[in-house]
Amino acid sequence: MKLFSRCGLSFLIAFPILVNSQIFPPLNAHQKANSGAKIIPGGDFTLRSADGPLSLKDLRGKVVILFFGYTSCADVCPISLATIANVFSKLTHVELKRIRSLFISLDPERDTPERLRKFTGYFHPNIVGVTGIPEVVADVAQKYGVEMEKNESNNSSLGYTISHTTNIIVVGTDGEISKTFPHDIDGRPLLHQIKSLLKIKQS
Repeated sequence: MKLFSRCGLSFLIAFPILVNSQIFPPLNAHQKANSGAKIIPGGDFTLRSADGPLSLKDLRGKVVILFFGYTSCADVCPISLATIANVFSKLTHVELKRIRSLFISLDPERDTPERLRKFTGYFHPNIVGVTGIPEVVADVAQKYGVEMEKNESNNSSLGYTISHTTNIIVVGTDGEISKTFPHDIDGRPLLHQIKSLLKIKQS
């Protein structure tokens, strides 16, 4: 499996222009990416958002986009959330009622629910940040084929970075994994997959 590539610094300079010209707090950690494909089991989970506990089953009937990362990620995470936000901007008001994205933090030590709410707020209101105690987060990550590793770093003002799998995971209205995409995908295939799932009639 191919693990951990890095995005360029130039994105950090241009990124505020990409998301409604909003400037958000500096992101210092280095991110590594994985776009390898493999079978992943998925399944229900419960994590904490700023509004309280949130389970995947609470979103049954909606298409759910999952992305695992952390707010101090320097490049891959904001690129991925910007891609998701851009795709959401192409959906109708009616379609947006039937879709959510969960940004699952792999850094519960630093990422509180309120911090996650502020971070995801720079991208799109349908993106919700969630986290939990380390053991629960690790279990959810394993269910969705996400590998993670905490790396001590003397070059980071934060003291450590987190290397992790960076696939964008699409969950259908039935709660089952529909498809995964690499984080740096062109948004059109992701948009097509979402629209196809939204056309499926609810039983």
